[in-house]
Amino acid sequence: MYIMYKLFFLFTSLFNALINADNLRRVTILGDHDDWKQFNEFLERFSKKYESLIILEERFEIFRENLRNIVTHNLDSTQNFTMGINQFTDLTADEFKSLYISGLGKPIDSFECTAFCSKEIGGLPDSIDWSEKSGIVNPVRDQGKCGSCWAFATTANAESVWAIHSGKLLDLSEEFLVDCATGLGYFNQGCNGGNPDSALKYMINNGQCIENLYPYTSGVTQKAGSCQKCVPADVKFSGCYDVTPNDQLALKAAVARQPVVVAIEADTRYFQSYSGGVLTNSVKCGTSLDHAVEIVGYGTQNGIDYWKVRNSWGTTWGEDGYILIERSGSTNDVGVCGIAAEPSFISI
Repeated sequence: MYIMYKLFFLFTSLFNALINADNLRRVTILGDHDDWKQFNEFLERFSKKYESLIILEERFEIFRENLRNIVTHNLDSTQNFTMGINQFTDLTADEFKSLYISGLGKPIDSFECTAFCSKEIGGLPDSIDWSEKSGIVNPVRDQGKCGSCWAFATTANAESVWAIHSGKLLDLSEEFLVDCATGLGYFNQGCNGGNPDSALKYMINNGQCIENLYPYTSGVTQKAGSCQKCVPADVKFSGCYDVTPNDQLALKAAVARQPVVVAIEADTRYFQSYSGGVLTNSVKCGTSLDHAVEIVGYGTQNGIDYWKVRNSWGTTWGEDGYILIERSGSTNDVGVCGIAAEPSFISI
């Protein structure tokens, strides 16, 4: 039956039309009805358009394969998290990695962040969620097709740390870092990656700009622009801190004080299609760090301790833009996806 479907599409007289959800809705599909129905809903939900019927067919095949993986995973009762259809479901694993997981650069210089030491490890709250506190965390952003996760995670951190200190939540500019935090002393590469500590150091030395005065454009252009001057926001940062690597108790103490920037490996199909629950050690999530995010809290769900992580892929991914990643109480544990390998935060 699917052969008939393919022949129908290949020889239809609409091959020169721009494919969109409105004209697809008028087509009768012969076979694979459920898959096609979900694909059609996917096209509508995410306003997807393809240049030809050949590309449409290719994207449908990729979507269908990803859908099979999602369904198989969700039927496994041993899993503690679910997968679902999102804006990435028509991408292969390689395409997803190339477009969205190329944003973490390796440090080639010391950025002189102070080592974080805490004596509060024994008296911390059982749970905390900065995103649920009024005026501390801005809505989740979308980095688009630009490897600028490093700028989004650190800008979010600066916003929250300033809000906790001053009581005023500002909307700061990721594009300012993408365009300007480059060259000698910083070495970030715009849409081709950057280092969170370097971005923190740039804001310490140069301040930050307000988003509406320096709006984000690289998610569409897929490249950094030239560095522009702007009126700096009324913020002042004095330093940054590196939390002891692989020490999840120290990381808990840091998160109890403010959100913390971390690096993770996010190039797996589990991350690509994550929709809810706690990503646990049963998943093959490595520690080859390739994506920067921000921990905004921690807690326990269904007996599993977790970190609550703010991503930068918009609110249609994960739990409204967030993911829960398993947390341990160890002082020698790099963590699921390497979450405890490189934690840091900015300070006033």
